[in-house]
Amino acid sequence: MTTPIIVFGALGKVGREITAYALDDKNVRLIGCVEYPGHLLLGRDIGECLGRGSVGVKVISDVFSLPLETSVIINFTAPQATAALLDGLGPRKTALVIGTTGMTAPEIDKVKRASVACPVVFSPNMSLGVNLLFYLTEMVAARLKDDFDIEIVEAHHRFKKDAPSGTARKLGEIAASALGMSYEEAIVDGRAGMVGERPKKEIGMHAVRGGDIVGDHTVLFAALGERLELKHMAHSRGTFARGAVLAAKWLSAQKPGLYTMKEVLGL
Repeated sequence: MTTPIIVFGALGKVGREITAYALDDKNVRLIGCVEYPGHLLLGRDIGECLGRGSVGVKVISDVFSLPLETSVIINFTAPQATAALLDGLGPRKTALVIGTTGMTAPEIDKVKRASVACPVVFSPNMSLGVNLLFYLTEMVAARLKDDFDIEIVEAHHRFKKDAPSGTARKLGEIAASALGMSYEEAIVDGRAGMVGERPKKEIGMHAVRGGDIVGDHTVLFAALGERLELKHMAHSRGTFARGAVLAAKWLSAQKPGLYTMKEVLGL
């Protein structure tokens, strides 16, 4: 059985990749592509927008005109757009895959409230490799604890608006939990000046921005005499698209609740 998919933000950087991937996956059916009102390509066939020829699905601005309760919405838009979508959905029981990062606590609360009535996959990174990185970081940090210093370094393109990345923040939360601390208690964002000797229960967070870097994440465990590095490098946004479509197919058979890629991958 094919999974009906709606891509919200279909012509964004990641949205284009998701849309293209969905068109090539025989187990999903692209039924809607949504962009903001006033977008220059509204009304155009999404296939033509992607240089693939007509596929019979036009870019529209009204997501609520689509069959939401029998579809899965994939959304990688800005936090404000994601919050507006959740507000507009109201009591509709619509499955949602949300990859938005940089959301505030109130915006995340809206995601949690939506998951009471709807199945929701909410993850800062849909990449299969990154989610294995989450798993490995949890395993290594729990074993090493504060015997090794932990530093997190992430690098992204010059256009990324939030820092640290949602993925880096999730890695920080995982590592902090292994130390028996919250993210806020453990994380130090960069260092400058005479900072003194590094305490054991501290996690350094470093954000690099430049060029067209898709996304690199490194978790460094360093002790006196040795170090271990866990690293993931995304070569294209297609890796996020593949994970998002996989999540949508998995989610279509789930009950209401808040899920992550950990559940999707069975980790």
